[in-house]
Amino acid sequence: MNVRRISCAFVIASWITFSLYYYDTICAAMKPGIEILISANKDLSFEEILTYNGTEDYLIKTPGCYIPNYGKTLKFREAKIIKHFCGTRAVFIEKISEEYLFINIDETINEYSKGNDYNCCYQFVTPEVVEGITDQRKIRYSSCVPFKNQTKIELLEEIIVVKCATKLKVVYEDAYIFVKKLKRQKYDDLNQETPWNVLILGMDTMSRARLISSMPKTAQFLRNHHWLDFRAYQKVGYNTFPNVMALLTGRNLSQVHAECHKSLDQCNDIMLWSYFKKAGYYTASGEDFLRLPDTFTRYDGFKNAPTDHYMRPFFLTGENSIGNLVCTKKRPSANHLLDYALDFTNTYKNDKFFGMFWFNSFSHNLNNVPELIDSNLAKFFETFHTNGILNNTFILFLSDHGLRYGEMRVPYESYYEERLPMLYLWVPNDFRRKYEMFKNLLVNQSRLVTPYDIYVTLLSILEIGNNTEENSIACPNCFSIINELSPNRTCSDAHVHEKWCSCHPLTKAINRVATKNAVDAAIEDLYDIIKKIETKKCMQCADLELKKLLRAHTYNTLNATIFVLAFKMTPGDVSYEASVEQRGDNFTVLDTTQTISVYNTRGNCVLNPVHRAYCICVKLC
Repeated sequence: MNVRRISCAFVIASWITFSLYYYDTICAAMKPGIEILISANKDLSFEEILTYNGTEDYLIKTPGCYIPNYGKTLKFREAKIIKHFCGTRAVFIEKISEEYLFINIDETINEYSKGNDYNCCYQFVTPEVVEGITDQRKIRYSSCVPFKNQTKIELLEEIIVVKCATKLKVVYEDAYIFVKKLKRQKYDDLNQETPWNVLILGMDTMSRARLISSMPKTAQFLRNHHWLDFRAYQKVGYNTFPNVMALLTGRNLSQVHAECHKSLDQCNDIMLWSYFKKAGYYTASGEDFLRLPDTFTRYDGFKNAPTDHYMRPFFLTGENSIGNLVCTKKRPSANHLLDYALDFTNTYKNDKFFGMFWFNSFSHNLNNVPELIDSNLAKFFETFHTNGILNNTFILFLSDHGLRYGEMRVPYESYYEERLPMLYLWVPNDFRRKYEMFKNLLVNQSRLVTPYDIYVTLLSILEIGNNTEENSIACPNCFSIINELSPNRTCSDAHVHEKWCSCHPLTKAINRVATKNAVDAAIEDLYDIIKKIETKKCMQCADLELKKLLRAHTYNTLNATIFVLAFKMTPGDVSYEASVEQRGDNFTVLDTTQTISVYNTRGNCVLNPVHRAYCICVKLC
């Protein structure tokens, strides 16, 4: 009898110890001191979520999706840092209230004027207005108002340009942007328990693994402050535009083209920020490095401001590439963007706001170096931990995709790197305290998640308390990640095309005959593309031949074998990646073969810029 009692006591004590251990682990995933209700029914996958530390051989391991931890073996090689900078700021403008600014001229101005007498003036910058119609794609300047050191001026417009000149020439020019608070009628939140704010900060071409490797201070800050880390955030399209639009509209690329084919203004009402604006939120958006073709520039941008506050006219004052940097006057463009995002959240912290800010300039091109923004970005996030914004604001720090081209695309691990952008999420302190649903967010760090899910999630934030939920048109069975996602979820369930799916390990191809057939199919597909390319007069695309097979791997689906191939063609030494499906003796290229080489400058004879990657131009006459 005593033995049985001792055994029972041991079992009970062990169960209590086990339960307390995992309760403490969950609390470690949150802000210290915050408690939530935890279900007693915890399966193995939930325990693994709580103890995942990055040393495992997988990113997630569920019945529906297994993704290897490719970052353990992939070595990132960023560009060499060139000792250039945007310049030294000599005129400082401070926002001292909602209506006024204070201008201070630093002694540094003497270095610009070389000791000569100088005079300074400021101009407000606004979008161009032609025949009463405002066009955000062009700008105009007010007359230049002279000012002296330590001058107080009224904040009439958000954008200001300062010029200082000697008798001979302009010696100093800089640009500044501040949020000018709007005042409008308050909306009654009769159907909403708590108005949650939303801030999206996007960083182009940034996988989770690249962030950890190249921006260690930011990555460490996010870990230390218990931001949620979604390790299987999966892209759904090739480049920035389809992935950002999936996030903003819940639509795939063909659906976006159908609705936005004339202009972006035509479909602004289906963007997330428009839903938030209709709900009474103040909205803002901004994107730097305007000349990039991947995001909204290809559609010539928005003619009308898509949000209450819009940064594009500011960057039109002049962006220049200097070494590794993209500068707007005396500061990196991304620093302007971060400061404006911070100003926006502070300005409306007692109201409701939705902001989306996207920066390309420290990560998009191969000469950009993420390390150069690392310290500033960590400080940016740290500010939120001291100003009270985090109590009622969801913050998403995410990307569109990983590295798509360059030498880093040769290793087989780059297959995953390209397809798995980062997604970190701050969940408001008040939400963590109030809702048991926070447990679902913890669980979903180890689930397959897509931009379609994030679209639904952000809409659901508007509907918390109403028990209603919007769907994604491209993925009707995608869900808000506030609900627990199924561990059985596959790429097919999440409407991720097989071409982009990461939910499988790759193994080296060993069947030489089948591999050759797969390569032949990929090259034939490439030839079909080249045959249809239209070029300028007296030019044509060269006939390409296989120069080298860079890698060949396979994985199996239920009814087929998929070959993942990278190969280099000549002339031009342009490399491509293709996914080829084998069913019996039939080999079919999935989606379109894509280039993984650096931007092809020898394809400039094509009429459609999309075809540049496939063409090596040769003269005929």
